[in-house]
Amino acid sequence: MGDVEIRQVHYFVAVAEEGNFTRAARRLAMTQPALSRAVLALERTMGATLLLRTPKGVTLTAAGHAMLEEGRSLLAQAGNVTSRVRRAAEQQASVTLTGPGCDAALLDAIVRSYNETAPPHPARMSVGTIDDQLDRLRSGRADIALRRGSPQGHGLDSVVLRQEEIRVLVGARHPLAGRETLKTADLAGQPLLGWLGPGAQLDDPALWPDGLPGTPGPRVSDGLQMLAVVGLGQAVALAPSLPDGVAAPAGTVSIRLEDGPAVPLRLTWPSDRTTPGIRGFVRHTVASFRAQARRQGGTVSPDGTAEVRPAASAG
Repeated sequence: MGDVEIRQVHYFVAVAEEGNFTRAARRLAMTQPALSRAVLALERTMGATLLLRTPKGVTLTAAGHAMLEEGRSLLAQAGNVTSRVRRAAEQQASVTLTGPGCDAALLDAIVRSYNETAPPHPARMSVGTIDDQLDRLRSGRADIALRRGSPQGHGLDSVVLRQEEIRVLVGARHPLAGRETLKTADLAGQPLLGWLGPGAQLDDPALWPDGLPGTPGPRVSDGLQMLAVVGLGQAVALAPSLPDGVAAPAGTVSIRLEDGPAVPLRLTWPSDRTTPGIRGFVRHTVASFRAQARRQGGTVSPDGTAEVRPAASAG
């Protein structure tokens, strides 16, 4: 059996996903005969029939199903390798900090603080979703992620920048909206918004040994859905502290949860990442948060964690 070429795998995956050579050829911007020859060549290389051709299209054999699963994985890995090699080849490679859109102001402040030191490898920010931060790190699209809660995933290093308080986000017309502070007991019977997927960093069971407050409420998959549900008064939501001068989203009110757990805000990066500037960026940002804690009358624990209440943007 000869070597499998990436382009052959790419062609096969397109045919398998489209279920038809004609549609796959259009998708790949190539002729159908050329695509058919490439897939036949792959089958000869593999020594197995991957597709059953019929007048209506194609179906996968058992070997074809295995090839589709492995092929998708191979293409994903190839894309990751390309991204990481290109970044490593840049003489003035930048350090990319990623985080969710709700932290855009904080990401910008951290990056600006670092770049004001005129580092040899400047930083830039890349806004994603809460769910895709680890994928961005592993694919090389980002070098460092700003995350909350406990570390997740193997092969990652992290450092805690500060411990944050938890806020409760309620609709502007909610009965609790007029309160300056809340306690966990005040949320009894209140439907608590839940998240589909790994996006609920504030719902980490490690933060709530006695269980989450309230009762299970509607579940959402993104921030816009969350704001709609909360704004309509259908649920309350746990939320991080807002930077100084930043108001709660329109139609909502952010209230401090007095007896809520402290949530670690941390920088996370792959242990084996060699992008120039990562360690310098981390050192600067940690020092910046420590200095900020002292300026605001906060404390710094023996492990260097800044205790800042209420949380403010990094300066």
